[in-house]
Amino acid sequence: MMEAIKTVVCKLREMEEEAEKIRETAIAFRDACNYISEVAFTKRCFNSVALHHFTYRTVRERYKLPANLAVRARDRVAKSYKQNRHRQHKFRQLSMDLDKKLFTLLRNNGDFRISIATLHGRVKLALDIGDYQRQLLNNPVRDAKITFRDDDIYVHITVRYELPDPEGSNYVGVDIGERNILVASNGFKRKGGDIKAKREHYRKQRQTLQKIGTSSAKRKLKRLSGKENRWANTVLHQISREFVDSLKEGDVVVLEDLTGIRDRVKRRKNDRANFHSWAFRKLSTMIEYKCSERGIPVIRVDPAYTSQHCPRCGVIDKRNRRTQALFRCINCGFQDNADLVASMNLSELGAGSNSQGCCQPA
Repeated sequence: MMEAIKTVVCKLREMEEEAEKIRETAIAFRDACNYISEVAFTKRCFNSVALHHFTYRTVRERYKLPANLAVRARDRVAKSYKQNRHRQHKFRQLSMDLDKKLFTLLRNNGDFRISIATLHGRVKLALDIGDYQRQLLNNPVRDAKITFRDDDIYVHITVRYELPDPEGSNYVGVDIGERNILVASNGFKRKGGDIKAKREHYRKQRQTLQKIGTSSAKRKLKRLSGKENRWANTVLHQISREFVDSLKEGDVVVLEDLTGIRDRVKRRKNDRANFHSWAFRKLSTMIEYKCSERGIPVIRVDPAYTSQHCPRCGVIDKRNRRTQALFRCINCGFQDNADLVASMNLSELGAGSNSQGCCQPA
């Protein structure tokens, strides 16, 4: 058995008094992060242990944070400076990190509650969750994070769980694109027309708000961005779940190695905004971890020439790809949907059939 990590997002059933205590604590946590960040940048001290000696006592006294929350604030700041030390980091988002001493998950006959340390002692709130989340929360818990969305509070709980050992021999190629979001060699297909139209709608809204440029427009732009990201994540989760549910015992999923796809693929100028904002890698990653939950192996292959290679006679020629949707071999006349042909070639690559000749130019 292998072990994996997963984050379970749970909405809290708020009680006004308890919710206000959590919000006050999150504000203090954010303010403490900004104080620690100022010290770190001014003193050019980015090591978490050294930062502890510079800031711990002040954070406890000034912001009244529990000891472990003061440590979590320090660690958040130190982690942020690992990427960029050229400017002082500002923490604006309201959230806070929790370890096992700061929160406890309480389970009682299918009823899940969470106990959280705050500035005013511990508070207990019920989780508003479904059966899928309950199943995951029965696994060992690692840590958690509190976030806020509009007037709601969410807790992101990280759990450890065991995965079945992957095994299989029937290779299923997966072609991920924009017009057809996902086409697989097992016959699964999801078109992208409606998704593309909605993304274009969001893009035009962003452009309008960016041109206005007022404070109100910037706030609307931020809310719009969050709304679009949540919608996109939901769509990708739905598509990846439907595809993984279509797989059978013994299947092996073959995904494209998407490294450098944004630089490698040439697009017309009018298409670039849509193409470069679409989450190819995210969908691929979602498929991968959903497969791992079921013990379905996943391999990645170089997709070069998969849209030009004839799966029947093996001829590779860019003229085989007649249009975005049509593949017709110039040699043997084999014809099919271009994305389906690409998925068939990926399947062949995964299986290792004709590995020296498949999808390699003559």
